[in-house]
Amino acid sequence: MSSLHATRVRRGRSASRHCLRAALGLLLGALGCSGSGDSGDPLIVEDTLTSPVCTPVAGDFPSGLALSGSAPDRAALVQFQPPAVAILDLREERPRILALQGIPPDSDADGVDDAQRSAQAGFFPLNPLLGEIATAEHGLLLLSASNYEEILFVDEQSGALVGLRVANAASGGAADPSHYPLLPPAGEVHVRSAVSTRACVFPQGALDSGGEAVEPEVGCDPARPGFFSNLTAGKSIAAGHLFVATSNLRNSGESRFYPGSVLVYDWQSDAAGLRVQPDRETPVIATSGFNPTGVVTHRTHSGREVVLVTVSGAIGASTGARNVYSDAAVDVIDPLRLRVAARIPLGRAGPSFDRMAIDRGGRVGILGASSQRQLYAVDLAALENPLLYEGDGDPVILDGLSAGFPDARIFHADVPLVLPDRSDGPPDLHCEGFTHAALNAAGSLILATDQCDGSLTRIRLDLSGSPPIPLPRARFEVLRMDEITAPLTPAGLGLIRAPGALRVRSGEPGLDFEGPDAFFLVGLPDAQVCALRVESPL
Repeated sequence: MSSLHATRVRRGRSASRHCLRAALGLLLGALGCSGSGDSGDPLIVEDTLTSPVCTPVAGDFPSGLALSGSAPDRAALVQFQPPAVAILDLREERPRILALQGIPPDSDADGVDDAQRSAQAGFFPLNPLLGEIATAEHGLLLLSASNYEEILFVDEQSGALVGLRVANAASGGAADPSHYPLLPPAGEVHVRSAVSTRACVFPQGALDSGGEAVEPEVGCDPARPGFFSNLTAGKSIAAGHLFVATSNLRNSGESRFYPGSVLVYDWQSDAAGLRVQPDRETPVIATSGFNPTGVVTHRTHSGREVVLVTVSGAIGASTGARNVYSDAAVDVIDPLRLRVAARIPLGRAGPSFDRMAIDRGGRVGILGASSQRQLYAVDLAALENPLLYEGDGDPVILDGLSAGFPDARIFHADVPLVLPDRSDGPPDLHCEGFTHAALNAAGSLILATDQCDGSLTRIRLDLSGSPPIPLPRARFEVLRMDEITAPLTPAGLGLIRAPGALRVRSGEPGLDFEGPDAFFLVGLPDAQVCALRVESPL
């Protein structure tokens, strides 16, 4: 199909639920409800949108997508199986693969295949499972890999692995070299294409998300409770450090998690190039909740760098609110003092695992949801207060109840920004929502994909004037929903379905670049990357 004419009327299966949410002001006037069932004024969405144009890649689903930080017409895509990185040309309607670089069996270039190396260290034979990819500095991309836990160093232009100087923890500090079994021996610096994120984590008398005590794990210190970090997630660089979230799944069958952690590495550049090693004094920062996922660096208007960590909470393998087992938050790490300075509580939100999307003015951060058709938002202006970063006490809770500090929450679990759903979408019991969010380059439009419905929703964001903190919810207006893929229903079998991670090019469409402006990943029936014109003219 060449275009989508989006005139959709949502009735029937959840009209009463929409009425309740509209009564709370969640759709801010976009919905009108009266009674239940089929009664009431439905959401009418009209206009024409060019259909997405997709490029297949290998495997069941692509696990990461990053737009280039230095070349506006380039992107990097992570191919899950066989593991590889593809460099894409974005100038044409259909993304074109320029280069495809496979991940070798010895992914970290330590001289031994990963499966053999992990077995030598006392683990099961492990191979890297590729995840999120993000731009870094010096033309590098950082690629997360779980199972054989590591952060891979990737060249932004070719997709090939790059060697950096990697060292273990320095003796005599808070970090012990023995706690990093896959890093070089103590005192040695090796050129490697990855830094290991398999590290011993020692929570202070903590319980897992199921309420059971953390016991000493074989290979860590047998005298105190500890475990090896796993499920390497988001990462970011700030103030000369690399911050890596590890979700620390304890039992996948029961969806139980060890306490969340952020590993801290020194990221230093000198005449010999970049050097990466665990921070001597603060190798690990404990997160305020379970399952930290997305990580992004944000610079306040005063020039202070902070690291924002999405703490998604314990999440199961189902859908809807019943799939969320613990509270979520955004942890604000001070990268100079290496501590959590503030916490923005989100309640039982279950944010999706992508990094936070931030408007170019740095006022609003947007998060998707892993189990429901909604978004969450926080007001980053609350992070301007220098008092947040003083003292050594507990993190300041930015919920409006801490004296002298504002409420940073705009939309959260109790008051989410609910997205419209489509008439032929899956029933909520089967798939209630899985959303990802991005902002246009101007910071005036939020875009959100929903995996269940196969939809793209546009939301106007009004940041004009000097709005108070938190930004009023009336500054968000749901504009329209378009059906960009088939929904996850039996009728959609064999069709393109399950849109996921969403990225939008920087710059003004038609002026700073030609071609599509929005790109998203698709997981079914096979892995694809799709291009879409949202604001870019034909």
